[in-house]
Amino acid sequence: MDAFIKSLHTLLSKIPLSNEWIYSLIWIPLVWAARHMWLRFYFQSHATWEVERKRRALVMSRNVALIIGLLGLFMVWATQIQTFALSMVALAAATVIATKELIMCLSGSLLRFVTRQYSVGDYIEIGQIRGRVVDINLFNTLMMQIGPNAHVGHLSGRSVSFPNSLLLSLAVQRDNILGDYVVHTFDIPVPIHLDSDEIIPRLQTVLDEHCSPYTQEIAAYFEAVKVQQFFITPAARTRISRVPHDDKVYCLVVRFASPISQRLDIQQAVLDEFIRVQYQLLNK
Repeated sequence: MDAFIKSLHTLLSKIPLSNEWIYSLIWIPLVWAARHMWLRFYFQSHATWEVERKRRALVMSRNVALIIGLLGLFMVWATQIQTFALSMVALAAATVIATKELIMCLSGSLLRFVTRQYSVGDYIEIGQIRGRVVDINLFNTLMMQIGPNAHVGHLSGRSVSFPNSLLLSLAVQRDNILGDYVVHTFDIPVPIHLDSDEIIPRLQTVLDEHCSPYTQEIAAYFEAVKVQQFFITPAARTRISRVPHDDKVYCLVVRFASPISQRLDIQQAVLDEFIRVQYQLLNK
């Protein structure tokens, strides 16, 4: 083994490049090859997984490989970096100021990783941006946009990205915090002269008709989550509340629990019924 190491050092010394460059040129393909082999083995072992879970593994492996690659290069070039930093203190300070946004993006990415705020496949809202996460890297997050109307939760077909630095200053809302189920809430503005007692019973009937097949299952799941994870879970029952707004309209706040895949259909069914009721009341 010692003879092999000596032979390797002798061979490397004959190459007209510094050891740092040689190690860097070896390290990068090595990390890439290791990631490729791991993905191939992982996908073969989980061939029946859905595309979303495979996509999550692909993104995770890419980010981990990037971090390992950067750490390896940093270790290889540590001495040169230290020498350069000591001799270029003023330049380093100017660089930090110039790359403030880049540093904030990396800090936001670290915050997301540590707190597990969201991952690929999650429905999130940050600021005025709402969508489903499809890609995450060290600097930004890419989403498929939802909307543009707040009452239409379908994917718009457009992608939107935001820098991870926003995670340091804005709150992130995540819809599917409870796994496969979600507690969904939306508002319906109603003209002030329409009697809510004639509207709510019909909306409640539609809501119960669509949600009742899942209510017991969801309630049991929420209770299990509360016991196992000490997590405060909401009630699974449906509810429609009246909320005053101004002298022209009041709002009906509709709340229900359902599987994530069904929430948009249930919301649309309630809105359709409201439009029918509103038309009948306005044309009495």
